[in-house]
Amino acid sequence: MKEGEEQGFQGKSVEVARVQEIPAGKIKHVEIEGKEIAVANIGGKYYAFDDRCGHSSARLSMGTVSGNVVTCPFHGAQFDCTTGRKVRDANTTAPPTDGLPDAWKKNVEYAYNILSYIKTYDQKTYGVTVEGDRIKVSILPAAVVSR
Repeated sequence: MKEGEEQGFQGKSVEVARVQEIPAGKIKHVEIEGKEIAVANIGGKYYAFDDRCGHSSARLSMGTVSGNVVTCPFHGAQFDCTTGRKVRDANTTAPPTDGLPDAWKKNVEYAYNILSYIKTYDQKTYGVTVEGDRIKVSILPAAVVSR
């Protein structure tokens, strides 16, 4: 076991940040043993969930937070940071194509038609503990949200 890790009933817990690194309403991207995890500060409590959007794999940590909901920066899917549950599906409506050459219009329509078949999934969540000013994440999922 490496320094900063402890074995517990939920699995290995790894220090990922100090509380001052993640202000309220913000998210930090961390990687633990190849897993990309987002750690969010929602009203002074910390939550961890998969950082790749359940729709198109964009980093949720690059999205915006409103209340306890993060919006994916790529297609606008929304997830509850506290539970990992999908709140809103991704936007798969093609943007206006006025002024584009006909060939490009067809490509945009084709791409968005394909996107409409991609499902948006809930995010896995992970256990978080705060000890003093240290935030630790358990790398074994605390809950796998049912799909």
